Amino acid sequence: MIQSILRQMKIGSKTLGLEITDSHIKICETESKRKDVPHILKYATGVLQEGIVRDGKILNMELLHTAIKNLINEHKFSSKNVHFAIPSQMVMVRNLKLPDLSHHELKKLVQFEIKNNLAVAFEHPHYDFIKLPKKVAKETEKRPSMLKKLLNKNLGASPEQTEEPSEDHLCDVLVVAAPMDMLREYSEMFASLKLVPRSYEIKPFSILRLLEKSPIESTGLTILLDVNEANSELTIVEDGIFKITRNVEISFKALQPNTTEDNNQWISEFTSPEHTFVSAAEDLISEIERLMNFYYYTLNKGNVQFDSIMVSGSIANMEILVKALEQRMTQRIVAIDWMSLEVANHSAHWSVSSYAVSLGLALRGSD
Repeated sequence: MIQSILRQMKIGSKTLGLEITDSHIKICETESKRKDVPHILKYATGVLQEGIVRDGKILNMELLHTAIKNLINEHKFSSKNVHFAIPSQMVMVRNLKLPDLSHHELKKLVQFEIKNNLAVAFEHPHYDFIKLPKKVAKETEKRPSMLKKLLNKNLGASPEQTEEPSEDHLCDVLVVAAPMDMLREYSEMFASLKLVPRSYEIKPFSILRLLEKSPIESTGLTILLDVNEANSELTIVEDGIFKITRNVEISFKALQPNTTEDNNQWISEFTSPEHTFVSAAEDLISEIERLMNFYYYTLNKGNVQFDSIMVSGSIANMEILVKALEQRMTQRIVAIDWMSLEVANHSAHWSVSSYAVSLGLALRGSD
């Protein structure tokens, strides 16, 4: 059975965090004990051949199964409980403004929204939702008239008795949906590997969990930027609370010396790795500005200002991207130093940025 995307479950003290991208498998194993900080036991990365996974879709189940099995056996991971990061390309995340009702009643409204008002880009969506803390509910969005009729029917009230909810009676509801076929494929693969999937989670949640384990402050309105070689996660966080996320496919390639001889210097410079990297940085900055404008104007948040942009990720030459952000953006740019995390590890060579998602997943532990 597909486990809840958002619901946390009590499991053993040792847990695995697993991230699968089109090019890599990343696994992190942690152990949590009472009154102690989480301890990182093992971590490992495996390279996937091109064509095994594409845009989050499994194209060759046998080769993916073999790659994960070999990585687990080689590094002797002991836990069978795994938290899995759903490929961002296959996920829909929406923040809805709905009447502040019980979980059971909200479920009916979310189901109505999924069927009638949300444009889902895939068939047979499996979805889950969570009601966000009340303090983040500041604006009122007008819901379709059909919603009012549905409320009347569910609550047994006549149209005359039920009025549009006021701002005080609304709440923010985060809805996450993914294709059932994809989730079933991954679940079947875990079963064949004798792994127990305890949760399916979106990547920004994992990064936020890391921030909670660090002394880094994320107050005010912040963009959390997790940059990877093939795509990046742009997440808006308000006073530590998740608001919106967007995945963008922008390719960052490591800067390498251009060793090819080319008599045409202009063409050589145009196609150089330096130019490619700078172009990718410009594209990413444009996406950040687009997301901020969407938050300002489409969601009627023009009365608030972004305080900072927090940058993490596993690309090489991150300092060049940070410098480009500092030159173009007016917000404070913070390069996250994950070494201040409140976790224990056994290796001085531990690179948290490379394992940020899998570590954040593993830190769900037995909570």
